[in-house]
Amino acid sequence: MLRIGIIGAGAISNSHLASYKKNDKCKIVAITDVNFSLANQRAQEYGIEKVYSDYKELLADKEIDAVSIVTPTFTHTEIVIDALKKGKNVLCEKPPALTADDVRKCVATAKETGKLLMYGFVCRFRSQVQYLKRYIDNGKMGDFVYAESSRLSRCSQRNGWFIDKTKSGGILFDVAIHELDLLLYLMGYPKPKSVQGFTSDVNGDLPDKIKGGTTGYNSLDNNSYDKTVESFASAHIILDNGACIDIKSSSVFLYPDMTFHIDIGGEKAGARMEPFSNDKKLEILELTEDCYFNKSTPLIDDVDVFEEEINHFVDCCINKTECICRADDAIILVEILNAIYKSAETGKAVEF
Repeated sequence: MLRIGIIGAGAISNSHLASYKKNDKCKIVAITDVNFSLANQRAQEYGIEKVYSDYKELLADKEIDAVSIVTPTFTHTEIVIDALKKGKNVLCEKPPALTADDVRKCVATAKETGKLLMYGFVCRFRSQVQYLKRYIDNGKMGDFVYAESSRLSRCSQRNGWFIDKTKSGGILFDVAIHELDLLLYLMGYPKPKSVQGFTSDVNGDLPDKIKGGTTGYNSLDNNSYDKTVESFASAHIILDNGACIDIKSSSVFLYPDMTFHIDIGGEKAGARMEPFSNDKKLEILELTEDCYFNKSTPLIDDVDVFEEEINHFVDCCINKTECICRADDAIILVEILNAIYKSAETGKAVEF
């Protein structure tokens, strides 16, 4: 029985708590949050015996084997390192950290302590992603040529620390990180050669004024912050596997087609996945030996990705199963994100 501690009682904690409760190989024994009343509320909802106001008190609890860190991005590094040094296995929500150097420190600590560090790249656990990963690894797509991700919102409003770039990292960190991670994961996590980034603050105030806007994923943090996160960001990434990636993401973008998708193409086949659409479909177009195009029947995703993620983490902790969310991947991912914003600021490409 793996004994779990939850660090953070905000909105995303519900996804972790509910998934742990469904797994009969673990037990949630403690929860902590700087908002003690919120931690108490979660404890009552999920039948958790111990409640702490300081995460260090939870880490000192020798009954706990592993923790989920579901706190704001800017707090991750310190908590991850403290948890690993206290002998806990760690599942940390995305984004891993605000800088690649911070991720390196976390990964180095995991290797020094021999404990598991898994970052919450939850979209990898979609059944369609795993299907496409097997398809690619079996050589059916051939050499990669080009990949693209698009996650454009017409008018999405956020709140709390999410709107402060020094705390959330920006829209690519907070939102498009899922799609960028998926593309790199499907390719086997090639390293970048160069990155050209672009950001814009145009219409950033529109969600506060327009009728018919939508509310994005919001924080339970009621503190006041200046809005410094960009409204649009994009990048062109050249990889050392000979392919390139174009990504774009927005909170406000006046564009008729708001579909969220990733495209990936190689010499033998190409695929489009819509992991955040209502039907969550995957389609593949193959070039056959007879030089015909063969389009697959859409593969629909029907799994609870948080349950799959939590079950995998528990299995890795108990059985030492190889983790599909390698902590080393996070270094490359955050390196690229840091380079995008540096390029956007300087107007010059970042070479690696």
